[in-house]
Amino acid sequence: MLYIGHFSFDELAENKKQRHGYFTCIVDSTDVEQAVGEFKSLIERKKAKNKHFAGIAAVYIEDIFEIQKVPETAMMIRMQSSVGVFPESVSRSLPFAENPEITAYGWAPDVRKTRAAEKDEVMEMEPFLSFG
Repeated sequence: MLYIGHFSFDELAENKKQRHGYFTCIVDSTDVEQAVGEFKSLIERKKAKNKHFAGIAAVYIEDIFEIQKVPETAMMIRMQSSVGVFPESVSRSLPFAENPEITAYGWAPDVRKTRAAEKDEVMEMEPFLSFG
């Protein structure tokens, strides 16, 4: 069975500023308990070996999805809405990628901007859809 886990975390950055964030994990497992154990092991490995996880103080399970059959039409499985202007943040797909069988696709109408992002330069997102 396929399990997708969505987590939030509290972090104390190198500059001692408090931060928070989210990450999502995926695993093929026999049941939810085993999936939770796999997620826990992954997070503990990242905390021990990856400098980007060094400041993480606490991790929270937001939700875990058990997928018995992948839907044939698109389905939304998570949404989050926040108050106020979008805060300064960093977002990466497949951070510290470990599986070459998974590919991430992003919305990049201008390839030059995508290449700038690969160099950790700031780039403004362009809407995929605009309403109004």
